[in-house]
Amino acid sequence: MGRRLAPGRRRVPARIAVLKRDLGWAFLSTVPVAVVTYFASWIGWFRSATDGSGGYYRDWAVKDGRDSDWSWLFPDWWRSLWHYENQVYDFHVGLHSPHTYESNPWSWIVAGRPVSYFYESPAPGVDGCPADAGEKCAQEVLALGTPLLWWTACFALLYVLWRWLFRRDWRAGAIACGIAAGYLPWFLYQERTIFYFYAVVFLPFLCLAVAMLLGALIGPPRSSDTRRVAGATAAGVLTLLIAWNFIYFWPIYTGTPIPIGDWRARMWLDTWV
Repeated sequence: MGRRLAPGRRRVPARIAVLKRDLGWAFLSTVPVAVVTYFASWIGWFRSATDGSGGYYRDWAVKDGRDSDWSWLFPDWWRSLWHYENQVYDFHVGLHSPHTYESNPWSWIVAGRPVSYFYESPAPGVDGCPADAGEKCAQEVLALGTPLLWWTACFALLYVLWRWLFRRDWRAGAIACGIAAGYLPWFLYQERTIFYFYAVVFLPFLCLAVAMLLGALIGPPRSSDTRRVAGATAAGVLTLLIAWNFIYFWPIYTGTPIPIGDWRARMWLDTWV
């Protein structure tokens, strides 16, 4: 709709065009493809035995006569799959077990509480720890996004929201909707045991927001050469800083033993420990 409401186009014909020309193809190119892909991923489960040796819950519908009432309308695999997915949903929305690395969705956008998958403290000269490390080393695999990229994405998100609301840029709206679809539903389950790495779903859209922000820094094509050079320099410096930031944190992404002092220097927030 935003694309068809570009300057110079009439609003009513644009809405009619969306209904006639866009929605049908948009539906066909997404929903059926998603449904077919989903069921195709279960083919191995569908074909497994129903005698108790097959897939998990595969024989649920045929146990204890559960197929007597609805078998004429829904096959056993459908009812077993429905029960399976219902159990999955009930488990996940009802999970409230305390966990050291659980986090609230409010903190995800700023990488507030990453998950530590592995940590050891080898002594100098042991398990790859440099012999001159001093006290000891730290060896960790921390599920932490590149901090500078995430913090830049916070400003980029504000920018795309502004551009969508006040400039009516449909591209910014598409990015904002992608972020909202992957992020906002988690606020309905703030009491559940949830983790920062769930944000991977909307991370690609945050990167698109950063890309749009960098484009704005560079400036529109009709800007002066001075404006474009200054903008390109700023965007380039920011990109290089993000790349450096990733390299700097590389040891704690890969479990590389480093002196404990170097590890502490990378713990920029107390909540990362």
